[in-house]
Amino acid sequence: MANILALDQATRVSGYAIFKDDELREYGTIVTDDPDIGIRLGTIRNAVEKLIQENNIDEVVIEDI
Repeated sequence: MANILALDQATRVSGYAIFKDDELREYGTIVTDDPDIGIRLGTIRNAVEKLIQENNIDEVVIEDI
């Protein structure tokens, strides 16, 4: 079975859920309110990378807009 990271991305508050063996194991939000869009995107990128590394993620899915 795969470890999956599901993302509902936005530029200020992004939601995430982690599924392991088809079971929801963790969920939460990544919040950033810096006025600089570049810093916000960097913060989100770093948080997603950390989630991937800490949870041995095999697949990432992103909500379609």
